Amino acid sequence: MTEITTSEGLPSKDGRISDSSVFKFLDLPPELRCEIYAHLFFKARPILGLTMWSGARIRAQGLAIKGASDCCDKNYTCSHYDAQLRPLTSILQTCRQVSEEALDVLYAQTVFQTTLENRRRVLRLFAVGEANLRRIRHLHLVVFTPVPDYTLEQPYEWFWPAALDAASWFPLLDGLQTLKLLIKAPIWADHAGWPVWVEKLETLVLKFLGEHVDERTELTIDDNYSVFLCDAVDRCFRKPFRRVSSEEGDEFYHKNRYDPDNIHGTRG
Repeated sequence: MTEITTSEGLPSKDGRISDSSVFKFLDLPPELRCEIYAHLFFKARPILGLTMWSGARIRAQGLAIKGASDCCDKNYTCSHYDAQLRPLTSILQTCRQVSEEALDVLYAQTVFQTTLENRRRVLRLFAVGEANLRRIRHLHLVVFTPVPDYTLEQPYEWFWPAALDAASWFPLLDGLQTLKLLIKAPIWADHAGWPVWVEKLETLVLKFLGEHVDERTELTIDDNYSVFLCDAVDRCFRKPFRRVSSEEGDEFYHKNRYDPDNIHGTRG
C-alpha cells in the first residue's frame, strides 16, 4: 500500500494528537482518491498542445524574469526548485495503481487543444502516446492558416493529410465526449483562393474527422457560416452537430461574422 506521511498533527488511534502520522492512501475510497486527483490536476483553461517546451521550463524562465530568490546561484533546475516546478509528477511516480488512476483523471477531465495548421503541431499532442490519447475525453481543434503565409498557389502546405496519422487519430477520436472545431478561414486573404483552401481542408482533414469521430461525441463547430466552408462542413459531418459562435471565433472574425440566416449574404 502506498503510504503518505504527514506532520499536520493528525489524531492517533487513541485520540491523542501526534506530531507525525502515516495513513495508507490506497485505503481511501476510489471516489475520494479521484476527487483528490481532480483537485490536483484541474485546469480552468484548455491545455495547448502547441509547444515542445515543458511547463517546468516555462515556469523556470518566469522565476528568472521575476528575480525570484534562489539558493543555487540562479540555477532554476536545481532540486530545491523541483518541488515548485514539478509539483504533480511525484504522484504519478508513486506506484502503478496510483499512476493509472491519476492519469485517467488528468486526461479525462482536461480539455486539450491543438491547431491543424500543419503536422508538426498535431504531432506534439500525439507524443503523449496511444494509451493517454485513449484517455482524452475533451478535444478542441483549431484550423488556422496565417494570412501572410496563405497563397493560392500553395495552400496545401498547411493541411497534412490526417489519414497518414490514422494510427494516432483513431485512439484519440474513439471515446471523445466533446469535440469542438473552430475553423479560422483566411477571410482577409485573396477571396479567389477560398474554394481551393476549403477543398484542401475538406479532402485532407474534415472528411477524415467526419468519418471517424465517435457517434456518441457531442460535436460543436464554429465555421462562421462562411461561404463554401459551411457547405464543406455539412458534407463531411453526417452525424448531428451544433453550429456555434465561440468566443475565440468572435475574437478572430471580429466584425466579419456572417449572418447565420443567410450564409451567402453580406458580412455583419
